[in-house]
Amino acid sequence: MRVIHIVHGRANPNGHNGISRVVYHLNRAEKALGIASEIWAVTDDAREPYSFRRDDDVSVECFPRVRLPFGGNPIIDRLKDEAGEIDLIHFHMIWFLDKNIIANAARKAGLRIVATPHGTYAKPYARSGKRRFARPVERLFLNSSDAVHAITPEEERRLRNYGYRGPTFQAPNGLSLEEIPPLPVPQNRPGGPVRFLWIGVKRPEKNLDALIKAVSLLPRGRQRDIRVSIMGPDFKRTEARLHMLAGKLGVQGSFDFCGAVYGADKRHALSKADAFILPSQNEVFALAMLDAMAFAKPCLVSHGCGYEQFSDKDFFVGFRPEPRDIARALDEFLERREEWPQMGLRARGVIETHLNWPVIARQIVRHYREVVA
Repeated sequence: MRVIHIVHGRANPNGHNGISRVVYHLNRAEKALGIASEIWAVTDDAREPYSFRRDDDVSVECFPRVRLPFGGNPIIDRLKDEAGEIDLIHFHMIWFLDKNIIANAARKAGLRIVATPHGTYAKPYARSGKRRFARPVERLFLNSSDAVHAITPEEERRLRNYGYRGPTFQAPNGLSLEEIPPLPVPQNRPGGPVRFLWIGVKRPEKNLDALIKAVSLLPRGRQRDIRVSIMGPDFKRTEARLHMLAGKLGVQGSFDFCGAVYGADKRHALSKADAFILPSQNEVFALAMLDAMAFAKPCLVSHGCGYEQFSDKDFFVGFRPEPRDIARALDEFLERREEWPQMGLRARGVIETHLNWPVIARQIVRHYREVVA
């Protein structure tokens, strides 16, 4: 089976773009299963097609952006030329009109199409601002696909609310086995506040406002027990607004705002944290939390992010993504201090058995075969 993954950008697994990281590792895992899996990317820098060798395992075929449905579009020309040899096209692009043009050409060439929205249409901003005007175009793209891949049951429900009416299948995000670090040697924890970690792009929809408000609702003694490191690139001065909110509520001492962390710096931050917290309203299997689980960290995570199916594993404290319930979860988590090491080991166990790409790729390939059939 030959599968072409269509993306924007060169599938860098080490940047802050989670979609790139997912596609990179899915491509590797599919090839390990004997699938002829390829990545074709439209990139902003390309003026003509070129091949980019990311490493020994992954190469990306790069093409110019597709601005118009007519004229010379090298990626479309190649799809047409090789249509008889391609079983399925898997799109990982959201909001780009390029994908609509490419998908339309692929359908005319008789190719099957799967789309993965990566949780995007489930987010509140998908229906706000300029994106509300794009909704008819996005729904047309979704509904003309042969199947849509939802990462969680909640995302599938929200896709229906967005206007998608076709078949779906579910498979989560995960990590590659190579990304799971050696199990750290237990050490005596130094005194001081509990070190919570959040990693991501600081955007308004990440619900960090609610986390700051939650800490402000705790008793002063509890506030002194908490230190949250907010790590990641800023987006449209969101960090400045969060600084102001923390100052206004008198909890600036409970938060450290840091820049983007990658590679060894990210691994160091994960290793030093006591716990990971994800207050999002809609992130589905966020990779930063999966990384924390691989480092055997207990977690706090809002309902709707995909982890309810693992409630019996008891590695996280869940909450509704609003300040009072986040405050309740923080208080409950601090009361369970003696259980943190075992919670962390159970979190790591879920990565090793369920949320890794060899397991997930087998699920996705099974659905590919159903779509092609």
